[in-house]
Parts: sequence; structure tokens; C-alpha cells
Amino acid sequence: MLHPMRQQAGSEAINSRQKADSDGQIIYQSLSGSIVDGRLKSGTRLPTERALASRYGAARNTVRRAMSRLAEEGLIERHVGRGTFVAKVATPASAPRSEPEFSLGDLLEARLMFEPMLAELVTERAADTTLAALSTYLEALNTASTWAEFKEAKYALHLAIVKASGNAFLVSVFERIIAARRQAGWGRPGGHHVPIGAVREAAVRDNAAIVEALGRRDTEAARELIRAYLLRTLISVGGS
Repeated sequence: MLHPMRQQAGSEAINSRQKADSDGQIIYQSLSGSIVDGRLKSGTRLPTERALASRYGAARNTVRRAMSRLAEEGLIERHVGRGTFVAKVATPASAPRSEPEFSLGDLLEARLMFEPMLAELVTERAADTTLAALSTYLEALNTASTWAEFKEAKYALHLAIVKASGNAFLVSVFERIIAARRQAGWGRPGGHHVPIGAVREAAVRDNAAIVEALGRRDTEAARELIRAYLLRTLISVGGS
């Protein structure tokens, strides 16, 4: 039997990792969403890591990881001695977007072909801590205040699920899907007609059910929930 003190320490470590994951996602979604939708213009200097840590109530190493992710995706540029700046990329406010390479319908049909089947790989391969950490992505989804942040949060959660499958090829496929949606500006020409609150609540509810099923390693339930979620999205494809 595990010693109570060791058990408590293990639980605290998991909670600490989950908070760091949640904080990192919130920081990433907030900044990436602001960059993608043009609220943070190209060339804008971003606050220091210390200032961001204070703003989001997060550890500095959590901020550092989120910033590294933004840099890897080409959304920000770091200059030694000068600071961190929004990269010179096209935004809705500065340049017209190119036509998307694939339609949303194409991408959703592709997702329907493989994402439900990922449930088996995830429930067989993912560690308990990995499954527990999935719930942290729901916080970023629940607090999204713009369409870009909302879409980034949804795709971040599903990318985390794909990564939990341990299949590097499928991860690369899903990252290409995300890149295609970013190129299209998250499908928001002229604004979205459904109130973000109502859409967000439904997305949080549906995705929380998926995360819960994966967490208890119920493969069949998770598979059907993912399939139903994607089908509903495909049916309402006139949106995003």
C-alpha cells in the first residue's frame, strides 16, 4: 500500500501539472487568438514573461513554454535585448487572407474518418496523468471571449487527444488540419451569426463528455461521443 504522505505528494504533483497545463493553454489561446484575429498587430511588443506571469497568475516557466509554442508556430519573434514581438504575418486587419486550401466540410469529413477510432488507441495507450490533463483544456474553451480564441481552444483540445493516441502520423495530419483552418481565419468572414456564449456552452458540454469518457477508459462511449460531436459540427457546417 502506498504511504499516505507519498500518495498526497503524488496527488499534489498531478494537480500542479494540471494547473500548469491549464495556465499554459489559457495563455497560449489568449495570445494566439489576439494575434490571429488582428487585435495584436504585427510588430507589437508583448509584455515580459514576468508581466505575463503576473497577469495570468501562472509560473514563469509556464509562460515560457507557451511563448515557445507561439514562436515555433511563427506567431511571435524574439529579439535578444529588445523583447518579444508579434511576427510580421498577415492578419484580417493588415492583409487579405488567401483562399483556404480545403473547405471545412472536407476537413470535417476527414476527421470523421479517423478521430472516432482514436478512442481505442487513447484508452489503451495514454497514461492516467495524460487523460486527467485533458480536462485542463476545457478551461481555455470555457473562457474564450473571441471566435479565434474559441476555435484555437477547441482544436488544442482535440490535438491533445490525438497526441494521447501516440500515433505521430495522425498528429501531423491533425496539425495540418489546424493550419488549414488558421489560413481560413477560422471560417469567420464578416463575423459569426451565433452568439459566442451559446456556442461555447454547447462545445464545453460536448467536449467535457468526451474527456470524461476517455478518462474512465470507456472506448465505445468516447468513440460515439466524438462521432456525434463531429457529425453535429458537419451538419451545422454553415458556421465555422
